[in-house]
Amino acid sequence: MQVHKRTKWENDDAAFPADAYSVDGYPGIAWRVFGWETQPDEDTVWSGIEERTGNVICIMVGDDRRYSIDPANVHPLDDLDYCAECGQIGCRHDGRDRETA
Repeated sequence: MQVHKRTKWENDDAAFPADAYSVDGYPGIAWRVFGWETQPDEDTVWSGIEERTGNVICIMVGDDRRYSIDPANVHPLDDLDYCAECGQIGCRHDGRDRETA
């Protein structure tokens, strides 16, 4: 019998305030950070509390697969540096206004 483990995380908007991030090792792709990855410990069954693993849960913009990534490899992007549709850094085909005033 195959058991599927759901990835869990703890939100932390103060630590990850940007809408998108770049991740070392994945050039040209924008990512969203959900929060700190958590996992059960020996007391979770009765306490309900999970511990942080030290990594963050991220997804590529435009995708839904979750990745566990070291937060030292995650860097904030300016809102207009990436395409909000496809997630490619430098793509400008999402229709957002990038003209400077």
